[in-house]
Amino acid sequence: TVAPSYLDVNCIWAGTDDGLIHVTLDDGLHWNDVTPPALKPWAKVSLMDAGHFDVQTAYAAINTIRLDDMRPHIYRTHDGGRTWTHITSGIPDGATVNVVREDPKRKGLLFAGTEREVYVSFDDGDHWQSLRLNMPATSMRDLIVKDDDLVVATHGRGFWILDDITP
Repeated sequence: TVAPSYLDVNCIWAGTDDGLIHVTLDDGLHWNDVTPPALKPWAKVSLMDAGHFDVQTAYAAINTIRLDDMRPHIYRTHDGGRTWTHITSGIPDGATVNVVREDPKRKGLLFAGTEREVYVSFDDGDHWQSLRLNMPATSMRDLIVKDDDLVVATHGRGFWILDDITP
């Protein structure tokens, strides 16, 4: 997964399918390994999202199905990857995470897609709650906030749109 910064053209985050995270601050000339110490080999960094409000912020959705670990794993950094915080409080075991995205307009509003449903956090990932509504229980593979809508892509079922997420 590749997550170019929304704020600095020279900053690019990259995650691999064998559990590594790197960042460049000079448009790819030099890369720094900023992998969270808790990540094991073969943990899949399924999706990264660069922060919309701070160039030092990034979020990483980690899928650990290949390690027979069905717990949710999302990491957040606010210091360019020097330290990472595991942020999954409220997402139950069995909800393997495939995607995490930050709302481009509201700082601290995050969305996560798992193998079963979508979750929302209003406090930068410190606490999560289900946003299932009328969605089927299926694998959520990607999501994006487009204008005032949340668009979710599912595995093999199509897509789902939560219209007008403005407060």
